[in-house]
Amino acid sequence: MIMKKIGIIGGLSPEATILYYKELVDHYKIKSGGVDPEIIIYSISLVEFKKYMDDHDLSSVIKLLSGAVNTLVKAGADFVSIASNTPHIVFNEVNQNSKVPMISIVEETAKSADMISKNRKVGLMGTGFTMKSDFYPKSFRKFGLEVFTPDEKEQDYMHEKIFSELTNGVIAYKTKEKFLAIVQSMIEKHSIDSLVLGCTELPLIFDQDYFGIHYLDTVKIHVESIIDFCFSDKI
Repeated sequence: MIMKKIGIIGGLSPEATILYYKELVDHYKIKSGGVDPEIIIYSISLVEFKKYMDDHDLSSVIKLLSGAVNTLVKAGADFVSIASNTPHIVFNEVNQNSKVPMISIVEETAKSADMISKNRKVGLMGTGFTMKSDFYPKSFRKFGLEVFTPDEKEQDYMHEKIFSELTNGVIAYKTKEKFLAIVQSMIEKHSIDSLVLGCTELPLIFDQDYFGIHYLDTVKIHVESIIDFCFSDKI
């Protein structure tokens, strides 16, 4: 079987891209019996991406990401994934423009949530862009899952801390405590039994189980799906 070359759009943030690379290599080597994967990473500008998002300029976001996909394809990638949650706001549009398959972090996470959520109530934490958008709820509704987010003030707090701290690799104890308090509040208000870590930097804070609920680490879920696709017969 010829293994596929993995294409990754990274840089959103560099910290998450580093995590993806390490996870991809580790998972691939386990499945291949020690062989290293072929990975092509195109790291785009987080500053440029965030500016477009702040300006609600989704057409420029689509152009940026579609250009990154084309660059990876020209470099030899057999399929492409985006190492970040927020860009999936325009995943469908970018996927339509792609000449190779793309694997969605949102669709793969929805499948995982469907398998573990008993009461069908799932919490979502991420950037403000992600929490305020409907791309997660829309995918989860296909599986009969209801998605809940923190209140607006909590969303604003998380958004600011993700971009000012986590994307720079900063893990502050006070921030971690506040994030955990937000989770506890969501459990009390909405009876969630699972929580989507809908930002690829959040595993830096949620480094163990808290409050007896399931944590859906979107990085791990996405990586496992990428590796499965590598070893599949799908084209």
